[in-house]
Amino acid sequence: MAAAKSRLRGGRSAERPPRQILPISVKYGVVTGLILLAFVVGVSRSLTSSSLESTTRLLQQNGLELVQLAHAFVDPYWTRIKTPAEERAKEQALLEQRLQSFLREGAQTPVLDLIVTDEAGTQLIASARGGDRLKMSFDSQNLNAGAEDGVVIKEGILGGADGSIPIRSFQKKLPNNAGYVELLLSAEALAALEQKLESSTQRLVLSVLLIGIPLVMLMGFLLTRPVRLLREDMTQVARGNLDHQSSVRTTDELGALASSFNRMTRFLAEAREQEMTAQAVARDLNIASGIQNALLPRELAPISGIQIARYYQSAKEVGGDYYDVIPLDGDRAGIVVADVSGKGLAGSLVMTMTRSLVRMAARIHPDARSMLESINASLSRDMTGGMFVTLAWAEIEADRGRVRIARAGHNPPLILRSSGRVEQFQPGGIALGIDGGEVFQKSLEISDVQLERGDALILYTDGIVEAMNHDGVEYSLEAFARVLQNMSSATPDELVEGVLADLAVHVDGAEATDDITLVIARRE
Repeated sequence: MAAAKSRLRGGRSAERPPRQILPISVKYGVVTGLILLAFVVGVSRSLTSSSLESTTRLLQQNGLELVQLAHAFVDPYWTRIKTPAEERAKEQALLEQRLQSFLREGAQTPVLDLIVTDEAGTQLIASARGGDRLKMSFDSQNLNAGAEDGVVIKEGILGGADGSIPIRSFQKKLPNNAGYVELLLSAEALAALEQKLESSTQRLVLSVLLIGIPLVMLMGFLLTRPVRLLREDMTQVARGNLDHQSSVRTTDELGALASSFNRMTRFLAEAREQEMTAQAVARDLNIASGIQNALLPRELAPISGIQIARYYQSAKEVGGDYYDVIPLDGDRAGIVVADVSGKGLAGSLVMTMTRSLVRMAARIHPDARSMLESINASLSRDMTGGMFVTLAWAEIEADRGRVRIARAGHNPPLILRSSGRVEQFQPGGIALGIDGGEVFQKSLEISDVQLERGDALILYTDGIVEAMNHDGVEYSLEAFARVLQNMSSATPDELVEGVLADLAVHVDGAEATDDITLVIARRE
């Protein structure tokens, strides 16, 4: 089991954080850049397609409008061209000049020529560019014809002496089918215009990407800086630096997280200080407990003709109860049980001081009164406010069975007679350390009691009679005396066991609130 725990601890200590392949700033930049790229490409394609369609529609609309305007322009001169031959040449020259003037004024498209032909479409009557329409021929297989508002639109290849030329032709009939007005546009120029528009759009998209993606990466780096700072802060805390505070001060969720992080580290630092303090107190308590256990008698001094049993249990690590058996001159012995008002280290220190004073005073002073007055005077000088000691003293002359009882504010000693009757003795006296003068001396009384053979003297602390169960009900002196009466013929050890068993039934597992001390001395 120990080896398994060791391996478990070793495994935990060997844990390492996952290897960082891509920082969050890079992930943010890559994802945002891809989204930006897809968005820009989609928009550019849509924009290019829409622009090309708009350009095509605009060019075609311009061609339609231009040929219709030309038709309206040519029509007034057409009847004069039908004049005799000597006048026709003059009118034809005038018409060509007018066509040229018309193109200069209205043609904003890549126009190859604006011509007028006869009704058969084979004889050139007038040309704005001065070309010879009859020297050109259409490749009819490459033509697409349609009609819109009386205008026939042709697309195809125009073959001539200077090579094949892709064209777009807009043709409209003159009145009475007398001829045609035809506008020839360069398909190559139109394609170049569309290509230029597409290239401009692509350059714009490329410029947006070249500027936008680095900008997105930079913004991702700046926006994720608080995350990196928080990661460094957590690394500092993980290394044990609980005094470290995050410098993130943003007004968003990361700022709130940093504030919570700072509160957490402060709480952890406080908890660590409290834990260290608690550990120090625990060490002190362990030391004090060891010292106290060493001060309590491991074996009681024997008293001729007296059987003695005792029990001691502290409610905390160190207690405030004290008991002892002190041999005295003249075949005498003193039994003492004391209870310090405080608990813990303070109670333990006072108990230690009381033990030393009792042992010293018992050997110096000839009687109980002078002994207790000496102890009280010493404790009164050194006792802090609110602290006091209750004490019961029984001085036994073993051969005669005489007992002198003194009580300094302590629980009344009991005598269990062999007949089963329980007697309590309450000589006057206040607790030690409260008053160092006349009040203590005047209140102190000494009682003489005869202990017959078979009788038992019981000294105890209030941890027995005031022990409470879960409902807060005390054990009481009456219950204590009842158990003693029922075991009048038992030995001291059996009496101790019987009292503790009955007390455990009453308490029923409730936590002890006070130390328990019990000393029973029976005359054989």
